[in-house]
Amino acid sequence: MMIYHPTSRSILSILMIILMALISACQGPGAGHERGEAEHGGRTVNRDTVNGGSANGETMNGKQPLPIAFRVVASEKTLPADFTSVAPEDVLIRLATNDDNLKALWSYFGLRSSMPSVPWDREFILFLGTGEPSNCPLHVKGITFDRDRGRLKLHLEKYTEPGSVCYANFSPRTFALALPREPMNSGWREVQVLGVPREPVVPLETP
Repeated sequence: MMIYHPTSRSILSILMIILMALISACQGPGAGHERGEAEHGGRTVNRDTVNGGSANGETMNGKQPLPIAFRVVASEKTLPADFTSVAPEDVLIRLATNDDNLKALWSYFGLRSSMPSVPWDREFILFLGTGEPSNCPLHVKGITFDRDRGRLKLHLEKYTEPGSVCYANFSPRTFALALPREPMNSGWREVQVLGVPREPVVPLETP
């Protein structure tokens, strides 16, 4: 009768098999996806987009909002004389699509800087009038376009000195922004201004 004596090599092999089984059990199903991805709804998406949101707080429906290039052609502490009656949400949006519109709106908003020369076949000018704390001026952080909603989003941000607190008063601010006609020529219906109270959505009014 032969008695089996395990060698050190066979013992090491058995230990390796047990260790691999334990690692596999700890990882659980779905292990092996790289770059923070996960299976969701039959497609692979980044984990930041699962559970109805993305890293920047935008809702996910398979498309990300499109970043829009822009130029700030004017930023002044002024508002139209009738602002309170025409802007119940303290936000006023107007568009200029030709030289006549631009001249009329430049005067209406009370801008004093020189009017820009605009290539109207490629751009238009969006006027945004709103309020800001007198010691924390607003600036345009970014602009995105939500194709599904037909909504342009203006992302504003307050500039604050380190350690300072913004006042609760209302000081005028008007921006004139040069935006590209594409891709917004089709389906653009409204503007949302983020970074101001209530973050209102304003229906688009074209000349």
